[in-house]
Amino acid sequence: MSFLFGLLMMMSSAQAADPATCPDIVERQDNTQVQMIWSDATNSCFFSVHPMDGYVDLIYRDFLFSTEGLFMVFNSYGPGDESQTTAAREYFMFPRPLNDITFKWNFDAQELEVTHVTGDKFIFDTRKARLKSISGADVKVADYVEPGNRGGVEISNYHGLLLDGGFKIGSAPTGNASNSSMMKDSLGKTCSMKNSELFKYTSDGDVIFKYSENTFPAFIKKRCPQLKTP
Repeated sequence: MSFLFGLLMMMSSAQAADPATCPDIVERQDNTQVQMIWSDATNSCFFSVHPMDGYVDLIYRDFLFSTEGLFMVFNSYGPGDESQTTAAREYFMFPRPLNDITFKWNFDAQELEVTHVTGDKFIFDTRKARLKSISGADVKVADYVEPGNRGGVEISNYHGLLLDGGFKIGSAPTGNASNSSMMKDSLGKTCSMKNSELFKYTSDGDVIFKYSENTFPAFIKKRCPQLKTP
């Protein structure tokens, strides 16, 4: 998990968050471990979903959330150099009406429900730590963890705005300012933007999302007028 949280801790957010509602938590149920941590450095709360049997062969898929609307899919492809054996797919979801990420266990159904700051509910099978559904979108999850399926989680028909930051082996896709990310609205219309338009990059390696929930709508309406904004 060191590389995983290393990626997240590099990412700062303009979204409001409160450390009082983001306690350090580690809980386990069936084969699923969840962890919540607060970062003073980035003023953000991070929440991860991890398969507990991932240590066996180091081939697994993690899921991470942040209070900036990030949903990251992290892949580990086995032992070896992390620059070659780990990868990430990044999505950002808008709008973000909630300040906090919350979760609850459904013991009878063997499910975990995570409510993102977007209000969307992500349901996981706790026997495998596998994503089953997203309340505001269609999602397709690949059976196998391999580089060829770009993280193995494809989100479509999202009811709000979905920013696809792409897929990259060895680091976070949005970590490269010259790369592009694709914004898609609920009607399927798209708008490509350079990462430098969306993120600030510091000399310390931090990647900072530029816009709060209050300033983002005006930016996206001007930059991508063809998109339907919530």
